[in-house]
Amino acid sequence: MNSIDILIGNQKYELKGNESQEHLEEVAQMVRRRVESLKKKNSSLTLQKAAMLAAFDFASDLIKTKRKSSEHRAIVLSKAQKLLEKLEWDLQSNR
Repeated sequence: MNSIDILIGNQKYELKGNESQEHLEEVAQMVRRRVESLKKKNSSLTLQKAAMLAAFDFASDLIKTKRKSSEHRAIVLSKAQKLLEKLEWDLQSNR
């Protein structure tokens, strides 16, 4: 198990996980940047509120990404089905 320490808003956090050290660093920096960005936009936010807003932002981003991925998957599957049908038709026509 890997672990890293990160400082966010003068609070030290230890992030542990089975992912690579690089992955944990990327996650930690992404969270730190988002929290700091939110606090910069509204300096009256507490660290806890900024963290919650960051969590909502990340959840929203994830939902949007999943939706786009599903839409792209449906498009690819539809095109693959059309290509398969054309190929089958061409093969039958050449018999």
